[in-house]
Amino acid sequence: MEEKNRQNLILVPTDFTDVADCALSHAIAIAKKGKDELLLVHIVTPDTKAKLKKDGKTITALEEQLQKQCDSIFKEHGIKAGFELPEGNIFTTIGETAKNRGARLLVMGTHGVVGLNQKVLGAWAIKVTTSSPVPVVIVQKKNSSANGYKKIVIPMDGSKEVKQKVFHAILMAKLFDAEVKIYAKYESDEFITNQVKKNVGFAKSFLAKNNIKHSEEAGQKGNYVKELLRYSAQENADLLMIMTEKEEDVVIEFIIGPENEKIINNESQIPVMCVNPDLSYFRGGSILEGSILFQ
Repeated sequence: MEEKNRQNLILVPTDFTDVADCALSHAIAIAKKGKDELLLVHIVTPDTKAKLKKDGKTITALEEQLQKQCDSIFKEHGIKAGFELPEGNIFTTIGETAKNRGARLLVMGTHGVVGLNQKVLGAWAIKVTTSSPVPVVIVQKKNSSANGYKKIVIPMDGSKEVKQKVFHAILMAKLFDAEVKIYAKYESDEFITNQVKKNVGFAKSFLAKNNIKHSEEAGQKGNYVKELLRYSAQENADLLMIMTEKEEDVVIEFIIGPENEKIINNESQIPVMCVNPDLSYFRGGSILEGSILFQ
């Protein structure tokens, strides 16, 4: 596991839009609880340079804007913040920066799937997520609540990778003294149902060991995603947690399927934490063994 190498640093990509500011509000709420520092990142692309040239400005203008934002964060919230302006491709450079700086979390905004919107923090946020070495919290336009993430919903199916969400749910629940709600995806297939039951049992066991309040809800018949979102809205969930999916026939590439896209762009604007499966968690058929979190 790489968690021991992670720093108390949260990376926040920004394109200076209202959605980016919303993501920053969520990152600040998390940083206050986790005693983290923030790193604001704006990727410099050929389009960036072209716009600066058109406006008669230089990179210095962006540096001054970001420094002003960092100063404001420290003055208003007492949180240290820095910034970087790496050149590159938004789809890979954000993830690379998170890895190089040892960030433990990435928080970014999305404008949702709106026509051909291709802003840095637009619908393409989903593609950025799959290249991130750390979990990514994606938010829309709903600012963080005063109490932070008090109710966390984790969908649970029969895959072994889904257990990794439990680890991240516990970390977040400990920060906010939150309740974790397991939404189980039971199938008509007996084998899959048994796998779901095992995963739910695993989740309940480790949540209990970490003194996290939790409960289980069996998914209703019908469209699973629709019912999951209905349940999450009904429970006033503050955070949803999903896993990305391994690209078929590719070892280390991940995708976010259409069902998860619907979850990320949910109408209730519930923030969604996306976790890329990490095979290093699996040793001898189990995961997370030896972690101080579970001792």
